[in-house]
Amino acid sequence: MEKQGNLLGLETVGLTQQGLFLMALGLGDRLSELSNGNYTLPEILKRRDALHQLINPTGLGGFKVLIQGKEIDKNKPLKGLRENI
Repeated sequence: MEKQGNLLGLETVGLTQQGLFLMALGLGDRLSELSNGNYTLPEILKRRDALHQLINPTGLGGFKVLIQGKEIDKNKPLKGLRENI
């Protein structure tokens, strides 16, 4: 996918794991906010489990996030790419 984007004139900005990407975007804060909401305990556990599945490195969190673009200012790094792999 990265090579195809490059062939189409896109520049690779970053490649990272989905779990790291989502945590850098604030998913950890979202997890901690669950307890402060108006949710029942079963709802909290269900939502927490769903969010954990997105960041689990042996599951969905191990998927890669590829970001490509054109004319991107490299002096302004994207928040989700703090932890590049």
